[in-house]
Amino acid sequence: MYPESYGHNPHFPKASDFRVIKNDATLGFGVITYRAFKPGELIAALAGEVITQVTQHSLQIETGLHLLDLYFCGYFLHSCDPNVHLDLNNRTVHAIRCIRPGDYLLMDYAQTEEVLFKQFRCQCDSSNCRGWITGYKERPDEQSIDYQKYLMGCDIVE
Repeated sequence: MYPESYGHNPHFPKASDFRVIKNDATLGFGVITYRAFKPGELIAALAGEVITQVTQHSLQIETGLHLLDLYFCGYFLHSCDPNVHLDLNNRTVHAIRCIRPGDYLLMDYAQTEEVLFKQFRCQCDSSNCRGWITGYKERPDEQSIDYQKYLMGCDIVE
């Protein structure tokens, strides 16, 4: 999945094990697995470009540094009940619960991001859904929430 310029780590994700797919205009892209993983199991080693700006598909390594991975983990979908944990210091991703073939790889964006590129209404439908997705250091952006309510024509759980 990664270009040859990233090297040949045997733990890099393989196209035979994962696929980045386009869902719809609301969900965007996601990563599905063709393999099963047990809790704690290494899913893949990560790679990408280290950049200083927040983008839609970057993940924060530390304050002011982000990993831009446009081949794999930059497309993980959000869930308030994730099935993966990203260790960006070691550039790895592990299963935190059982993952079956055909499942999406799901992370909690607030796990890694102080401030999101763009806040949004959560649609994960988990029992512990927070309703609005933000970075772990930011409060919900009231203007964005009001605009989402206008677009949806309904109330959003806040």
